[in-house]
Amino acid sequence: MPRSAIPGILRTCFLEEDFMMLSAAKEKRQHGSMQVPYSYYDCRMPDYFPGVPLHWHGEMELNYIKRGTGYFQYEDRLLTAHAGDIFLIQPNLVHAILPAEQESMFYDTIVFHQNMLIGGYDDRSYTEILQPFFSARRRIQAPISPEHSGYAALSASVHQIFRCIRENSAVSDLLLKSELLRFFYLLAASPELCTDRPAMPAAAENLRPVLAYIQEHFADPITIEELARLSHLSKSYFMSCFKQTFGLGAVEYLTQLRIKAACEALRSTTRSVSEIAYDNGFRNLSNFNRQFRNKVGCTPQMYRKEFQNP
Repeated sequence: MPRSAIPGILRTCFLEEDFMMLSAAKEKRQHGSMQVPYSYYDCRMPDYFPGVPLHWHGEMELNYIKRGTGYFQYEDRLLTAHAGDIFLIQPNLVHAILPAEQESMFYDTIVFHQNMLIGGYDDRSYTEILQPFFSARRRIQAPISPEHSGYAALSASVHQIFRCIRENSAVSDLLLKSELLRFFYLLAASPELCTDRPAMPAAAENLRPVLAYIQEHFADPITIEELARLSHLSKSYFMSCFKQTFGLGAVEYLTQLRIKAACEALRSTTRSVSEIAYDNGFRNLSNFNRQFRNKVGCTPQMYRKEFQNP
């Protein structure tokens, strides 16, 4: 979808020009446990949360859109999500999930590691089928929509996967594992949904440490010169590479992170607006108020009131 076709101000935190980069760092959250080796999320956006910012993780992520419309960003591609669509996000793929203006999106998500499925790293079903999917050498088309020839079987498999998760028992976990394997079997049997993945541009890979650094230190004073040194690039070339790769300048990206963190604090704490602004990198309250209104579409006070009095 061309960026000009995206609606203007979103309900919560993002403007049209912000879709291409919100927050990209390797996710620190642990998905699942030894006993339950996956994580399940029943999501409603933006009602429960404003969006899932750009990030990546080492697990596979399967999403099924139950109702509504939204957007999935896969690295530099922005895809519209509709009811019935299936989005399989492969490990280490930079991605985000974003709300559509004036609409909610209801969707189920499971995040799981390949260890949940494999019996051995040397059997051919792993080396020839699963490993290319989990290494993302074989890219899955996104979204998998009702018009695709293999959709009916894949959709039935996805519904069974989430039924097993909601049952939430050791017995249902056995069926869940078998159904996940069946899902990958169906993908492997649908070559029209699979393509060899082109190498990620070198510039994007070189900038990942910069993104992670900004994510970790966004509340601190950060300069372009400092970020350029981290990327081993000159200041001017760094600025050019960053914007060309992510569609957003480094300063704007930093502002996005700060505003997002401020939104979370306004929803979940009773701290004053000035304290929240300062704790999230804004040393000037009027500048914070201006940036907040520009990004969110209302004042911090109005935003807090909306979430405290739904």
